[in-house]
Amino acid sequence: MLASQKLWMLKNYSYKLNHKKMETINAYKSFNENKSIEELEFNITNYVTSLENFKFETQFYKVLLDKPIFKPHVMNLYETIVKFKNEINSLNENSTDLLNELNSHAHHIRNKIECDNVACDSFFINEHNTLERKVFNFKIKIFNFKFRLFQYIESVINN
Repeated sequence: MLASQKLWMLKNYSYKLNHKKMETINAYKSFNENKSIEELEFNITNYVTSLENFKFETQFYKVLLDKPIFKPHVMNLYETIVKFKNEINSLNENSTDLLNELNSHAHHIRNKIECDNVACDSFFINEHNTLERKVFNFKIKIFNFKFRLFQYIESVINN
C-alpha cells in the first residue's frame, strides 16, 4: 500500500471518528464472559504496556515540540505548540489514572480465584468491562491526538 493511500485511510478514519460515522464499527464490545483468569491478566498486562509506551512517546513529542525545527513565520505556531503540550500533559494525567486503575484491577484479577458465586463473577466481569471500555476510548483519543499532531508537524516543519 502506498504512503498516500495510508494517509488517506488515516484521514478518512479520523474524519469518520470525529463525525461519528463509524460509531458502530468502533464501538466497544466485550468478549470477557468466558475468558480465563490468564486471558484477563494477559489483556490487562497488554493495556499497561501500551499505556506505558504511550507515556514514553509523549516525552518524545514534548522534546520534538521544543526543538527549533519549524518554519519561520508560521501563524500561531507558539500557541498551537502550547496547546499540543497542554494536551500531552492532560493525556499523561489520564494515562496515569488509567494505569492506576489497571494495576488495581490486575490485583483483583489475581484474587478472583476466591470468588466462587455467580454474583461475584458478574460484578467482576462488569468491572473488567468498564475498565476495558475506558482503555478502548482512551486509545481512540490517543489515535486522534497523534494524527492531529503528526499532521500539524508535517505542515510546519522545515524541509
